[in-house]
Amino acid sequence: MTIKKIKPIKPASAPAAAAPAAGGATIADRFKLDVPEASAKKGGGGTVGKKAATIALIVGLVALTVAGVLAFVLYQHWDYLCNQVA
Repeated sequence: MTIKKIKPIKPASAPAAAAPAAGGATIADRFKLDVPEASAKKGGGGTVGKKAATIALIVGLVALTVAGVLAFVLYQHWDYLCNQVA
């Protein structure tokens, strides 16, 4: 998706009836987006998307495992310290 190029603005000497109120329409016209073609290829899917999803799933599971091990070690350490005082 691309942004259209800026259109030239009519000089101030143009008739008042042709000028938009407070310049609102002129500003809005500058930032209109191009309509994508119907025949354009849709992004996403394909082999690359499946590989990326598989890698992301594996990395997520490894990160969850590491977080679980860290929580277990911290709990065991806390329990050890609590038992030393008593």
